[in-house]
Amino acid sequence: MSDATERTMRERKGGDTAVDGLLAGLLAGLGMAAYLILTGLISGISPAVILGYFDPGMVGQWLTGTLAHLAVSGVYGVVFALLLAVVVRRWGSLLRFGWLFGLIYGLVLAAAARGVLLPMAGSSLLEIGTVHLVIAHAVYGLVLGFEVSRKWSTHL
Repeated sequence: MSDATERTMRERKGGDTAVDGLLAGLLAGLGMAAYLILTGLISGISPAVILGYFDPGMVGQWLTGTLAHLAVSGVYGVVFALLLAVVVRRWGSLLRFGWLFGLIYGLVLAAAARGVLLPMAGSSLLEIGTVHLVIAHAVYGLVLGFEVSRKWSTHL
């Protein structure tokens, strides 16, 4: 199976890999948003407020925040898929651990966001507690890694 996986991954076009990552990133972004909305509701915060935290203009527009979040989720999904493709081309048997690579990727994104990016930008996403931000990124990474590896496994 490893040789077949490596051969299949070498034959894939970069654009196909990017599209797989984009679509998986959008789905993972929806999962992340669902987790944050659920925890917000439990805390008495409306979904519109939670989604407004993602508004890059920091005016709290829920629609702008939602679209920005999905755009970033898609871009990070593309990056993940391209990185995972490099690994799987070399070691095809590692595809079965796509979910784990996704989890690690999500946690790295959480650390970069919480530690550097959000404070530098003065983002309203800092209103979300660190624990929930980390769990939300873990959800993102798990869904992303699972979906990309599932998609690729069906083409072997």
